[in-house]
Amino acid sequence: MLRGVVILAVISVALWRGGSLRNFAAIELRGLALVFGSLGLQLLIFTPFVDQALIPFATGALYLLSMALLIVWVWLNRGLPGIWLVAAGVLMNTVAIAANGGQMPVEPLAAQYAGRLAAYATDGPAIANNSLATSTGVQLWLLTDIFPVPAGIPLANVFSLGDLLLTTGVGMFCYRVICGSTTPSKPTAAPSLPDTPAEQLKTTA
Repeated sequence: MLRGVVILAVISVALWRGGSLRNFAAIELRGLALVFGSLGLQLLIFTPFVDQALIPFATGALYLLSMALLIVWVWLNRGLPGIWLVAAGVLMNTVAIAANGGQMPVEPLAAQYAGRLAAYATDGPAIANNSLATSTGVQLWLLTDIFPVPAGIPLANVFSLGDLLLTTGVGMFCYRVICGSTTPSKPTAAPSLPDTPAEQLKTTA
């Protein structure tokens, strides 16, 4: 949620500087079905209405599949502004999830600092949706959720390096599109040349 607020703030700044949301109509996004498919899979396995995954026996595999769909979408749209930051963020998160058994590890001390530790189950593994609060046996620690936002800030949470890059990339994309910096300039019309020798004489007279 906090990442969404940051992006909305970027959009507000771009509009304040004279940009327009109409500029999005000129952007051609390829493979949007991949994005909807990824979101659909994540809603299926991490529904916001219950605390545990709906399909526990396949959660890790479906989660990685949803991330793979996003990677393909990023590749199809690799010419967009900020997309390489988005690509780096998605790839980092995917690698961290794959290396840790299909879940994103969260540093417990960071979760406590952000006021989120209580969100993790105390019966059995400390799992909340796609995250596992643990500090033991973590692979690729630097790519996991280790960057907390203090609990006093609204919507505080713990984020990964991939989350930070992804949010920055989406913010850059929104800002540049709204401000019109990605709109291609119209080519200057070439001067017409006379077709016949008689017309050439008239133009030189």
